[in-house]
Order: sequence, then C-alpha cells, then structure tokens
Amino acid sequence: MEEGIVVQSIGKDFLVKPTNDKSGNQIIECVTAGKIISENENSSMVAVGDIVGVLVSKKKNTESAEGKIVIVHPRMNCFSRKTVYQQSREDILAANINKVLIFAATADPVYNRRFIDRLLLTSELNLIEPAICINKIDLIFNKELQEEFNVYKKLGINVFFISALKEKGLEQIKDFIKDSITLLCGASGTGKSTLINKLAGREIQKVTDISSKTSKGKHTTSATRMLEFEFGGKLIDTPGLREFALWGLIKSEIALYFHEFDLFSQQCRYSTCTHTHEPDCAVKKAYEDEMIDAQRYESYLNIFDSLDE
Repeated sequence: MEEGIVVQSIGKDFLVKPTNDKSGNQIIECVTAGKIISENENSSMVAVGDIVGVLVSKKKNTESAEGKIVIVHPRMNCFSRKTVYQQSREDILAANINKVLIFAATADPVYNRRFIDRLLLTSELNLIEPAICINKIDLIFNKELQEEFNVYKKLGINVFFISALKEKGLEQIKDFIKDSITLLCGASGTGKSTLINKLAGREIQKVTDISSKTSKGKHTTSATRMLEFEFGGKLIDTPGLREFALWGLIKSEIALYFHEFDLFSQQCRYSTCTHTHEPDCAVKKAYEDEMIDAQRYESYLNIFDSLDE
C-alpha cells in the first residue's frame, strides 16, 4: 500500500502524490474503493489535503499508475461548509491546512463583507489562521476602502491590498503562503487564477471574464487542487464560491467569534444575552453608540438568523 497526499479532486476522481516519492513528479490517478477506512461518514469522504492509503496498480500498456483509496487518515483540521444540496452533510473544501487566504475584489465583483465574515468564523472555528486579500486595487483604491477594512486589522487579522494583474503587493502574499499549506477561498471572478499565474510566473490557471448578466464570475477552476510554488509553500485553489452555509457552529456561541463584542458582552444584564432583542444589552448599546462597526453587527444578526437552534 502506498501513502500519499490528495493534491486534486474533481467529482469522484482524485490525484494523489506519494509521500515517499523523492522525485516529486509521481502522481497516482485514484478513485475511492468500495469499502474505505475513514472517520468521515457524515462529510466529504476524501478532500484535497487528506493523507490517504492507496492500493496501486499499473495502467494497461502504460507506465503510469492508478489506484484505489482504501484509507483516509484522521484529519488535523478542515475547512468546510454545509453541502449546497444536502444541508445535513458537511462539504470539505480542504483538509490539513495551516492558513486560509480569503480572496475578494474591489469591483467586478465587489467584495461582500458578510461573506468574508462567514469565512472568518469558519477559520477560527477550525483553528486556521485567516487573512483577507482585496484584489483589483488598480480599479479602486481609496481611503474609504482602507478604513472599512481597518475593522479587521484591529481584530488582529492580516489584510492585504493587491493588484494581481499589475503585480502590486504580491510579495506580502508570498510571505503569507511561504512554508505553509494555505487554502485560497473566494467568489468567482475575483482574480484568483490571475494571482496564481503571477505567483507561479507562468500560466497554470485559465482566466475568465465576469458574467455581464449577473456581475458574478464564471467558474474558471472546476477542480480543487494543491499547487506548490518554487518560493516555498502550497496553495489549495478551489472553484469560486457562490454561497457559504456555516457548518458546525452552535447558534448560542456565534457572539464568541465576534471579538469586538468581548469588551461589552460582560456588561449585559443577562449572561445568556444573544445581543439581538434583550433589554439592557451592552453590545446593542455599543452598536448604537457607533463603538461597534455597523456592518459587522448586521453581519452577526444575519448569521444568527440563518442558523437553527
């Protein structure tokens, strides 16, 4: 049996890189076996970043290998959401990662802070270091934009303003990615493929235009795959996300992930205050007094209302 790391998934097909391959060039084309040893019964059985055991055989009339994944080793962590069509099941975007780079743009399509907040919550929930990257500053870059994202800097979150097209700010992205496995996560059309091509110094991802009908990007990336760069570090690129339903979050604990509430929540009349409707809520009072960012508080309410008890 060969042990390796899953470096690409598309549908039910996977590419696995053996851990003992010194050349770094061996790739095994895999599917999952009929019976598989895994702890992931209620989630994606196999995801990019998983460490797996593979039964390997040679393809007929070729030198290339093919295999069946029979073991998925326990995950250190994962970055996940509810599946789009089956809300009771966990959709794993990537496993065993150190960081997540939340990717958005100043325009075409414009960033959505509520979407960013959902990704930040998922990062903290799974003990993954997040950073926010705002692309296309060649189109828009002003004081108002910087001030809007200072909210996140005050929370200790790295915020990078870049232009992948014009190659501005890429060194800070390289520094963030270096010596880690980082998930690149964001909506379609934000410029993820352009960023990857610039980081690699060659075209390894196709670039597409924005849909003029919806102002939403078209999916350039149809597979999730792990890319390794010469400057060090690995980046897992995912198809653009259109929605992100939170997984594994307890409704009564959401406020714990909005750290600007921390200073005020202890002053609420009720220890179980949800900061939505209760009287003498210090968090609501801080919001009304503009001591808490309005969009962040409204994002909290949106997430709170979207979750079941």
